[in-house]
Amino acid sequence: MSFQTPITISAAIRNIEGNQYLLPAIQREFEWGHEKIEWLFDSIMRNYPISSFLLWRVEGVTKTSYKFYKFLRVFRQRYKTHNEEFSTRGHNDFTAVLDGQQRLTSLYIGLCGSYAYRTPRLHEENTERVYPTRQLYLNIDKPLENEEDGRVFEFKFLTAPEYELKKSSWFKVSEILALSDDFEFNRYLDEQDLKRNEFTYRSLATLKNVIHSKPIINFFLETEQSIDKALNIFIRINSGGEPLDFSDLIMSCRNGRSNKLPCCRRRGCL
Repeated sequence: MSFQTPITISAAIRNIEGNQYLLPAIQREFEWGHEKIEWLFDSIMRNYPISSFLLWRVEGVTKTSYKFYKFLRVFRQRYKTHNEEFSTRGHNDFTAVLDGQQRLTSLYIGLCGSYAYRTPRLHEENTERVYPTRQLYLNIDKPLENEEDGRVFEFKFLTAPEYELKKSSWFKVSEILALSDDFEFNRYLDEQDLKRNEFTYRSLATLKNVIHSKPIINFFLETEQSIDKALNIFIRINSGGEPLDFSDLIMSCRNGRSNKLPCCRRRGCL
């Protein structure tokens, strides 16, 4: 296992989109609340470290010996939480994420997807009224002040009607992915009148920089194809929670079945 050259968030997103990053069956499902995703984006805007990632290069016959899943792009609380299984037969060599799924999924949802959570005080039902689809936006009017959690940049998941109420104050975060080129970025800001004040201009310039230019995804890469070594690494880095059993993990990897591993039941493998 060795430490690799860091990559940008946009490069990591391309790897997820191209199924070059997949999730092994041993991984728990996505569990972060929308507030935690919003805090994560504030952290990267302020150059806070988001910890390193642990990846496993999967090659040759190892690709078809175990189960792997795609990253979740559209999250719907209670109703769309399961990762889709990905068939690796005929697929090129890829990388499995052993540690960092929650952070990478959060970045992926914020930049490419949506997060639907329940509207309080409404009767439970799987509808847009109760669980409206929300996408991530950045407040470009002014910074947050005197927040107890210390946030400065206001990232927020908004419904389409919420955005329309005050659209001049919000920037849809997903739009930054298409603005990697400096000339196109500045032309876009001019066309949308987004250089109207210093905070707006600086906020969007910072967002572009942390997504496209700064290599802040630091990761270790394990290249040995031994599943035993990969699972032992996984057990070590997850030792802070409920003890993990090696035999259950290896059963989960091979056929998605385990009577004891909660993540397998949540994935619908049983």
